[in-house]
Amino acid sequence: IAEIEWDHARESRLLGWFKKLPDEKVDASPKLCIYYARELYKSGYLNDAEKRLQAADQMLESASTSDPVKKGLQGRIAVIRAYISSQTGDVSRIIHFSNQALKSLPQGDLMWRSVAATTLGFAYGWRGAGDLIKAQQAFSEAMKISNAAGNIFYNIFAGICLVAVMQLRCQFKEAKDICQQSLSLANENGLSETEIAGSLYASLGMTFCEWNDLNEGIRLINKGIELNKQGRDPLMLASCRINLFRALIYRMDLVGAFSVIEKLNESTREFRLPPWITNVIAANNVYSWLANGNLNAATQWAKEKGLSVDNKLTNLREPEHIALVFILIAQGQLDDADRLLQRLIENAKAGDRVYVVIEMRLMRALIFKAQKNTSAALGELKKALSLAESGGLIMIFVSKGKPVAELLEEIIALKKSDHDLSKAGFSLSYVKKLLSAFKAGTPPKIEGLMDPISERELEVLHLIAAGLSNREIAEKLFISLNTVKTHTKNINSKLNVNSRTQAIARAKELGLL
Repeated sequence: IAEIEWDHARESRLLGWFKKLPDEKVDASPKLCIYYARELYKSGYLNDAEKRLQAADQMLESASTSDPVKKGLQGRIAVIRAYISSQTGDVSRIIHFSNQALKSLPQGDLMWRSVAATTLGFAYGWRGAGDLIKAQQAFSEAMKISNAAGNIFYNIFAGICLVAVMQLRCQFKEAKDICQQSLSLANENGLSETEIAGSLYASLGMTFCEWNDLNEGIRLINKGIELNKQGRDPLMLASCRINLFRALIYRMDLVGAFSVIEKLNESTREFRLPPWITNVIAANNVYSWLANGNLNAATQWAKEKGLSVDNKLTNLREPEHIALVFILIAQGQLDDADRLLQRLIENAKAGDRVYVVIEMRLMRALIFKAQKNTSAALGELKKALSLAESGGLIMIFVSKGKPVAELLEEIIALKKSDHDLSKAGFSLSYVKKLLSAFKAGTPPKIEGLMDPISERELEVLHLIAAGLSNREIAEKLFISLNTVKTHTKNINSKLNVNSRTQAIARAKELGLL
């Protein structure tokens, strides 16, 4: 039963069962201790989980259990310890326990081996060392093992982790494919309304946002957040909200972004979140302070964190050091900011964190432009373009504002006189596409509406106002009845109403009708 429950993401029910069992019953079985520890860990009770693992350890040491069985159970203990270490950010322990688990677990124990391979991905990935090439290999392997084991839940979970790595490596098109495949798998196996599906929606939404489809991207991220609110994993929920924060910054909805950061700050007070996520939240706070003109708060934070240009750089503290770059620029310390940027670029290149390299090269371009060093600014922008085109990135450039648009115009002018485009590493059509996005700007935000109504939803809204039934709307727009109902539900949610009549009245207030 325990294996089935894990596979179908219903651990909370299992935890309830374990809590009803007498302690002496659990303490008499290493296997029960291991399963109980797993459920405790998943609910955030890390210390209690470790106590159960220690009890299992002691029983196995003194037991006369056959060697292969004993070794297999010790492998499972190592898997859970690797997971606990990923929460605390102890990279060496994650690697140690993951490798120990893969060495101890029988080849046939595919379900637990898939989890061990996933934790190894954490160790190498964004939660740990930041070596994304090794992380991608580990998560891909975890997906294969999970698939062979029929472990749908961990197949999808490893897919989410793989998507995060691919996005950091600027493989957004491939990441989109993995998201859609995993969502299909979730739908086919009754997991479409779970938090794990929610995380897939949020990841997919972030891809659309990077491609400048902000309305669809933010809709998907919000859908992911709503599904995660029903779950019990604060990490997944926080990760979705971090995506929403960046998406709202892209849309220049600062009020909405500040609201999200407040919720993220609440989560850090309510839950014991690991450093790889609290550091991102802290960096987002800095961006909020700077956007509000509160340089003092940002400077004080950097001082309390002991941040400086010459700190040792690590993957886990990378978000904090990137925030320091913004603080230095706000203070007018451009040379120090550039010195730190050069170090961050080299550090990110070593782990193939391409997205970070693009972001930092754009920051260098802005610094050089401010210093009237156009040649150096263009050099950095060209490097960023050559890295970003394959992923189709748009908003990372647009979000940097007018100076980047001006530099892109200069590149167009230079390229017209340069007939050898093969050496540039990017196409003229890509530069023109970015400039078009700058000129088009972001969709106008309607005051009082946090999540804008999409064009299709607006069509449906007009037909509702015209008195058409759902079936008539479906026939008129050549869409299914279920799709009309989904659009109607989204419209009501965005307008914060509960009926057609209220929706029409609210839409008229906002000038939508």
